Amino acid sequence: MSSGQVIYYFSSKEHILLETLAWREQQETAERRSALPRAAPGWPRLELFVDLYLPSSLTDSVWILWMEAWARASHSAEVSLFLDTLMRPWREDLAEIVDQGIAEGVFRAPAPGGDFPLRFCAVLDGLSVLQLRQMPDLPPGRLTELAMNSAHAELGPGR
Repeated sequence: MSSGQVIYYFSSKEHILLETLAWREQQETAERRSALPRAAPGWPRLELFVDLYLPSSLTDSVWILWMEAWARASHSAEVSLFLDTLMRPWREDLAEIVDQGIAEGVFRAPAPGGDFPLRFCAVLDGLSVLQLRQMPDLPPGRLTELAMNSAHAELGPGR
């Protein structure tokens, strides 16, 4: 395909990046929404969510796209809004996991304000960046353990 044909469909390299990320996120959302109900509610489902969220490897293509997109977001309100839209399904799925866990008495309600999904996804983003930076002292599974420790501090135990 010639560069002219590419530019016909995409206005810039940034547009290609964002559309590719959106396409991958749609796939990941479908896969996640298929996998989560197969895990037991409460802590097992939350841990699966964490495992699905964190990078699968140092070369995780979706996370590489996210890192590239984040670098552009600080210069563009439009990109920032686009990325927030892509994150919304993650936060919605997390909120559903937490609400179900609270209803079943497995989790206690997080701090008022409904900000737990935003805060916890921010924790997961930070842990993901640590992994992608190739931190030498992080053995496999440590990031999941750190994330679950954070969740336990705020959500557990239930009633």
